[in-house]
Amino acid sequence: MDHIINSPLLWVICSITVIIIAAQAFLYYRLANKNASSFGLTKSQCWTAFRVGLVTAIGPSLGILIVMVGLMAVLGEPLTWMRLSMIVSAANELTAARIGAEAVGVDFNGPSFGEAALFVAWLGMALNGIGSLVGALLFSGHLEKMKNRITSYNPKILVFVSGAAMTAIYGNLSSSELKSGGANLAAWFMAGVAMFCLYHISNKYPKLKEYNLGLAMVIGTLVGAIYKTMI
Repeated sequence: MDHIINSPLLWVICSITVIIIAAQAFLYYRLANKNASSFGLTKSQCWTAFRVGLVTAIGPSLGILIVMVGLMAVLGEPLTWMRLSMIVSAANELTAARIGAEAVGVDFNGPSFGEAALFVAWLGMALNGIGSLVGALLFSGHLEKMKNRITSYNPKILVFVSGAAMTAIYGNLSSSELKSGGANLAAWFMAGVAMFCLYHISNKYPKLKEYNLGLAMVIGTLVGAIYKTMI
């Protein structure tokens, strides 16, 4: 089945999508940089924000890279490269592919995983991303009006809702790692300890503060990898 999942035609099709994504990222960056002054942001502040985002992305990228290698063996290199460039959630894509395979009654990457299961897995991954894209298209234009209406009534409501949403998101992501135990639990725990220590250190050295999250993710990932290797 390698001639299907790694075919030259699939490489061409997936490359077009990735090029579009890269062009969008560049255009967003250029637009934000161009209009930053109208919001009172200096070039120095923009560059600081860019560095923070760049460093913070290192930790999640390492986790995606590990899962990406496994997905490539089953779903092919071009499609895996395209999907993770678009969705940037390895766990999400793996779950969608597994559900697609189970829909035709086979185990993902099992001995009976053939062309039909591959097609349904690809379709499941595609449908998995459509919801967020349609949601963003339909509702993103109304978010600013909603925010203004809430803040005009009581600004504290927006702060409370934002804090509750972030707590729920990180709590949901952490709960699966806690239940898994082992290397996942070690990575989660050490990332939290590292973040706590880095927060106090950065109070004395403010320039370190922008790298805290990225460094904590890298430390957690390394500890998890070492734990899994040694135990």
